[in-house]
This record gives sequence, C-alpha cells and structure tokens, in this order.
Amino acid sequence: MIVTMPIIIIVTTIFGLGLGLMIYERFIGRVIRFQTRQRVRRLFSGGDSFNLTINQPKMSVWTTLGMALSPTSLEELTKTREKLHFAGYRREEHIGRFYVLKYGGVLVGLVSGLYLWHLGIFTAQITIIFAIAFLFVPDIALKIITRNRLQKVTMALPDFIDLCNVSMTAGLSWLISVKRVIRELKTIHPEICREFSHLFDQIQTGMDRIEAFEQLAQRNPTAEIQYLVNVLIQNERMGSSILTSLSDFSQRIYHMREQSMEEKAGKLSAKMAFIIMPFFLLPFMLIIVSEQIVNLMRMLTS
Repeated sequence: MIVTMPIIIIVTTIFGLGLGLMIYERFIGRVIRFQTRQRVRRLFSGGDSFNLTINQPKMSVWTTLGMALSPTSLEELTKTREKLHFAGYRREEHIGRFYVLKYGGVLVGLVSGLYLWHLGIFTAQITIIFAIAFLFVPDIALKIITRNRLQKVTMALPDFIDLCNVSMTAGLSWLISVKRVIRELKTIHPEICREFSHLFDQIQTGMDRIEAFEQLAQRNPTAEIQYLVNVLIQNERMGSSILTSLSDFSQRIYHMREQSMEEKAGKLSAKMAFIIMPFFLLPFMLIIVSEQIVNLMRMLTS
C-alpha cells in the first residue's frame, strides 16, 4: 500500500491532465483562442509604450492555455507583460507560457508535496506551503533574469558607443554606424545589439526618433541608458553634432564607473573589518587568557 499509493496519485494526475487537454483542445479550444486573441490584441494595440507588433498567425496550445489561466484584468496583464519585456521576452506567446509555468509549477509542487507527505517527510501545512512557494518561482526567476540582462546591457554600452564613434569618425551616419556595430557585436554582446536593433527597426519603419529613444529607455530602466536617451533626445531637438555628444557621453560613463569603483574600494576596508576582526581577536584573547587558565589548572591539580 505504501508503494502503490504514490503511483496511483501520479498516474491519476497524468491521466487528468491528458483528459483535460483533450477536452480543452477539441471542445472549448477554439472559443478560448478567439477570446484570448482579442484580449492580447487589445493589450498590444494602440497606446502601447513598447509598440510591438503581433506577427504570429497562430497561437500555440500552451500559449492559449496560459492566457486562459491569466487574470482577466488588462492592468495585471500589462504588469506581467512589462516584467517579461524587461527580462527580454517580448513575443506574444511568452505571456501564455509564463502563466503555464506559474500554475503548472504549483501543480508539480502539490503532487511532490503529497508524495513527500505520504512518505512522512512533510506535514500537511508544509505541503501546502511547498505548493504555494512554486507560485512565486517564475516571478523571482524573472527578476534575476532582468537584473542580469540589464547588467550586461550596461556593461556593453561604452564599447557599443565607442565603436559607433569610430564608425561616424570614418564618415558613416548615426543609423548606419549603429547597424554596422550591431553586425560586429551581435555574437559578443547580443543583449545590447538586440535593443539597438529594435531601435533601428523602429526608426526605419517611420517612427519618430524621439519616441523611439523614449521606448528604448522604457525597455531598459537603467541610469546609463536613461542618460544616453537624454543625450540623444537633446541632440535631436537642438541639432548639435551627435559625434561630439556621444564622445562626451562615453567619457562621462567611464568617469562615472571609475568613481563607482573608487567608492567600492573605499568601502571594502570597512566591510572586511567585520570578517578579519574575529580572526585577530580570538588569538589575541587566547594569548591574554592562556596564562590565567594554566595557573588555574595548576591550582586545581595541586
């Protein structure tokens, strides 16, 4: 009975999922596809600050299922979409897959928790907490991916701008320089090349440059990108030399990084004190107290 009970739970879960997917696909799949497509089109339509276009003619089963599980509020969907955008996931199907992973993880956590509860490892309360914890795993993963992606974009920004300056010094225009640098750096710094490639496509399709720059800042909420966008917008409005502006920007970015490194180095000694002090203090105390301990032991043994 102890061996067969987990097997029964797992087989029943798999059978229920398979039956549910079959019913969903054959009977209500078409209706939900139509409704969710309308919701996604409303979500990605006019007024979208990211200005993305739906170019996928057919929604996959997992995307449709995820959108069926998603909240009905467009505000909640917008927040989720922005989180996915910051992490670099900007296709229509990514929203559905996110909710499939989110609620599918809860189901996996629940089945695993029930199995461990049956073995006596978990209690009922821990099983419920274990299943609910899986609900927050996708959000935490998105935060980690977003932080890593933005860090890579920030680290590659000075190199990208320097190569653009070299290209413009050779006689190329700003947009042609961006296109050339994207082609050269796409295998080394794919994250920043992807952002500027999207910026280049927006400008080439007729979008106003200032609006395209503002959307670049929205997709990458970092101080360096915000500063670059301000420089580009100011140059676009004032009509000054973009080569001079970007050269000054590059020098200031390097200067800011140098100051940041000096600040971190200044704080390092204070942080290391908390780690080094116990190793110095313990031997010092042993040297002071050891003589008294030896005398005390002699008195006790005499």
